[in-house]
Amino acid sequence: LPQGQIHNVEDIPFPVREQWRKSGRDPDCLMAGMGKIFSGRFVNALLVTNNDTASIKTNDKIVDSAQLRLTQSLDGDFDPKWKNLLENASLLDEIRKDVVRTHPDLQFYLEPKDNMGARRYSAIERILFVWAKLNKGVRYVQGMNEIVGTLYFVLANDENEEWSSEAEADTYFLFNTLMVEMRDIFVPDLDDADTGIHGRMANMIALLSLHDPEVRCHLDDCGIDPGFYSIRWLTTLLSREFLLPDTIRLWDSMFASTHKDNFMRYVCVCMVMVIRENLLKGDFGTCLRLLQSYPPTNVDQLLESSRALWIYESQVTLACHKGGISLSKALTTIAPPPAVVMAYGLHGGLAIDQVEKMRLDAERIHLERRARSSTNRFRKNRNTSSSSNNSSNTPGKSLLGFLGLQTSGSNDGEYPKNNLSRFG
Repeated sequence: LPQGQIHNVEDIPFPVREQWRKSGRDPDCLMAGMGKIFSGRFVNALLVTNNDTASIKTNDKIVDSAQLRLTQSLDGDFDPKWKNLLENASLLDEIRKDVVRTHPDLQFYLEPKDNMGARRYSAIERILFVWAKLNKGVRYVQGMNEIVGTLYFVLANDENEEWSSEAEADTYFLFNTLMVEMRDIFVPDLDDADTGIHGRMANMIALLSLHDPEVRCHLDDCGIDPGFYSIRWLTTLLSREFLLPDTIRLWDSMFASTHKDNFMRYVCVCMVMVIRENLLKGDFGTCLRLLQSYPPTNVDQLLESSRALWIYESQVTLACHKGGISLSKALTTIAPPPAVVMAYGLHGGLAIDQVEKMRLDAERIHLERRARSSTNRFRKNRNTSSSSNNSSNTPGKSLLGFLGLQTSGSNDGEYPKNNLSRFG
C-alpha cells in the first residue's frame, strides 16, 4: 500500500478507523472514498500516498475542528500517509454529500445508461476535490457544487463533440476563473470585508433600503434577517432560485458584465422589489417562503428592471454630483426608464410632481381629443342641415340635432322639457 488503492477495511489501521468513527462520520463513507462501489453510485477512489503536497497543517486556521481532531490524534508513530488519507476522505465525503443533491431532478445526472449519471456526478466530485486541494485558503464550501454542476451541464451538452468531450477540464478552468472574483465570499476571515459574504449582504441591503425602504422596514418588522435568503442567493449565483434554462439565461448576462458583484447586487434587489406587494401583505412565514422559494418570474423582465434601475441611479447620481442639483430636483427632472419597479422609494421611480404632471397631461390630451371630436361632429351636422332643406329656418336646429335633442310643433327652437335630463 505505499502507493495504491485500499481493497479491504483491514488494510486501514484500527486507530485510524476508530478515529473516523469517533468524528461522527459513517464508516461506510470511509470505504466508499476508497473506491468501494455501493449500487453503482461511487466511481472515484482515493489513493494512499506517502507524499501529499496538500497534506494538512495542524496550525492552519482554515481546517475545521472535527478534521483537526481527526488528524491530531494520529501524531504518534503512525505514517503521515494516514493523516493524508483521513484529510482526503473527509473532504471527499463532504463534497460527495452535496454533489448527489445537485440538480436532483435533471435527467442529465440521473441517466442510467452506462451509469452515465453517476459518472457525471463523479466528474463534479473530481473538479471540486482537486480545486479544494489546490486552494487551501478557501477549501470547499457548500454552494460550489451548484455552480460547477451548472457549468458542467452546459459544456457537456455542447453541439461540438470535440469540445463537449473536454467538458470536465473546461469546467474546472471556468470555475477557477470565476472563483478568482468571488472567492472572498467563501473565506471566513474575510466575511466582514466589502468583498466578503457579510460585506456583500450589507451592500445589497443598503441598495434595497435606498430604493424600497418600505419593503426593507417590513422585512425587519417581520424578523426576516437578510442572511435567511441572501447568503444562498450570493453563494450559488441564484442557481437554486430559477429553473435551469432561466439560470443559464441569467448567467449569460452576468458573464457579459464587467462587474459581476454589482450585477448580482442589482438583480437581487430587483428580485425583492418584483414581489414587494406579496411581501408587504405577508407575515414572517409568508415572507420567508417567498424569499427562500422564489416564485416563477420572467427572467428577461427581471434583467431589464435591474439594468434600468442601475441606469437611472447612475443618471440621478451624476446629476447631483456633477450638476450640483438636489436629489428632489433630479428626481423631478430626470424621467426613469419604464422598466424601473421602485427607485428612491417611488413607484416606478416617479416623483410626486412627475405623477401629477403626467395626470394633468393625460387629462389635457383627453379633453383636446374630445373637443376635436365634438367640433368635427358639429361641422358635419351643420353642413348636412344647410344642404338639405333651405325652408327650415328653425333657430339652433343643427345645434340641437348635434346635441341629440328633438324639436317638434310649437316648441321649435326651445329645449324640450322631457329632454333636459340629457344635459348631465
